[in-house]
Amino acid sequence: MYEQIINQLEQLLKQEVQDFAGDFAKSEQMVWQTILSLGHGLLQRIVDRQPNSYQRTCLACPCGGWMKFVQHRSRNIHTLLGWIRLKSAYYCCPNCGATLAPYDELSGLGSQQLSPALAKACCMLAVDDSFQQVSKKIQHLFGQRVCDIPSSRQFTRWAR
Repeated sequence: MYEQIINQLEQLLKQEVQDFAGDFAKSEQMVWQTILSLGHGLLQRIVDRQPNSYQRTCLACPCGGWMKFVQHRSRNIHTLLGWIRLKSAYYCCPNCGATLAPYDELSGLGSQQLSPALAKACCMLAVDDSFQQVSKKIQHLFGQRVCDIPSSRQFTRWAR
């Protein structure tokens, strides 16, 4: 199956392959960008097809009340492959104000916009460096800018 996909990609990218013939660095970069783009599109499709964790109109709340389904909320998530958008069920308890997004808990997403994999990469690179240095490394390695994130301390719960 992979051989067939590779053959199809080669045919689709025939002109780009010819343009960079003999320049290994440019060919490698073109393939990397193509793989990132394909991965991003595939990840977005997978997320779009996942159940959004709607369970029913009400869920039991720890306060003893009932969390009511409010709506499906959209959320942008920064991943190793770029930004994706997901929609998930959102519940709120009118008694205590507690909220719940079951998909976020099930999928390992925290309250921040980083995917678990991107957060883990930031943590691993941050061991001996400042967040500014880590941001530069992430951009160099994955082509993703994470400098808008306020603090590297927020990554610790995803890095486990």
